[in-house]
Amino acid sequence: MHGKRWMGWLAGVVLCAGTAGGQMVAGSPQAKTEIERLFAKAQVKEKIVKPAAGILRYPYLVPSGPYYQMYDWDSYFMGVGLSYDHEGKPLATTVKDFLSFVGRNADDTGYTPRTVTTKAMWSLPEQCKPFLAQMAYRASETMGSVGWLRPWYKRLAQTLQFWEDTRQEPNGLFVWFNGVESGVDNNPAVSDNPARITEGVDLQCYIYREYEAMAVLAQKLGYAKDAVMYRAKAAALKARIQTQMWSASAGTFLNIDSRTGKKIDILTWTNFVPLWASVATEAQAKTMIEEHLLNPKEFWTVYGIRTLAPNQKLYDPVHGYWRGPVWILPNYLLMHGLMNYGYHKQALVLAERTQALLVRDLKATGGMNECYDPENGKPVGAGHFVSWDLLGEHMVWEAKTGFDPTALTGF
Repeated sequence: MHGKRWMGWLAGVVLCAGTAGGQMVAGSPQAKTEIERLFAKAQVKEKIVKPAAGILRYPYLVPSGPYYQMYDWDSYFMGVGLSYDHEGKPLATTVKDFLSFVGRNADDTGYTPRTVTTKAMWSLPEQCKPFLAQMAYRASETMGSVGWLRPWYKRLAQTLQFWEDTRQEPNGLFVWFNGVESGVDNNPAVSDNPARITEGVDLQCYIYREYEAMAVLAQKLGYAKDAVMYRAKAAALKARIQTQMWSASAGTFLNIDSRTGKKIDILTWTNFVPLWASVATEAQAKTMIEEHLLNPKEFWTVYGIRTLAPNQKLYDPVHGYWRGPVWILPNYLLMHGLMNYGYHKQALVLAERTQALLVRDLKATGGMNECYDPENGKPVGAGHFVSWDLLGEHMVWEAKTGFDPTALTGF
């Protein structure tokens, strides 16, 4: 099933039609599942949309009620979760907030801060992760219209130009500034000191998906030449990932040190992002999945995917943050990665384990956590976390039907 997204999902599945623009949006079966009831009881979606204030001129998404910061990829994945409730506008206005800073506060064309509060930009000079086109795509599909994006299209294109102008190496691959910019804050496969030397497997996949999203958006807005250009860039980057970042000896994709061109031989979950992006070849996917992802001595646990394999020297399942604990985001992305390459039974198992983990936490604490101990499932991160944990609400349904709300196949 590589490259396909089951748009005609299983017979008998109930779909809920969105109200915006007549757009059909997938929904879960009419009967509420246990996790949906717990989400409603805990009001996890309350207060995650903040009103415009200060330098944030439009309503924006936050990871949970107590937060006041607008984050990059958190916003995208929350928007994916909210698409089931036919709520696309909060993601669209979040995109507008991010793009409001393009060309205003830095000399580099397309620079966009990755975190913004009502009073200031945070974490400079780190760049907003390449998810803005994917956000715009998801918001447009949910609302059933792309017209809102037209005044912002040029700025959106400039965010990708920033990556090309300032972060693309002679080999055509892109570098992270540091681990925190990548979102996987303490990923041992990304160097913080020195910065700007790590060609990240995950980063290439995110930019590949940005090109794919931009191609669809450009076509919808009538910029046919741009659509052709972005598709060509996506295809070229996909080929570079397959050929330059694959390690036959390790049986997985690996980050690269741009100074030496040598691969960074660390078994971390971000090596598997090409499965979600449908970038890996069939042979590469089979090797990665069977040798590493489904290997209980490395990543596969009864609670989901370890973020670092136990045989790595920095593995810390309790205090490691991204160095071992289970996070809902990798579980979700790799569930879809398994489905993309035909491992549907394993994808369903992963979805069921993820939902069971969240249900247990919701029952015990009334909320969800950032991450969990892979050995016993106990919460080990910040409590009452929402963000991409919203993705857990419909994981089992998606695994059963093959529906992928992050797909970029057009709308």
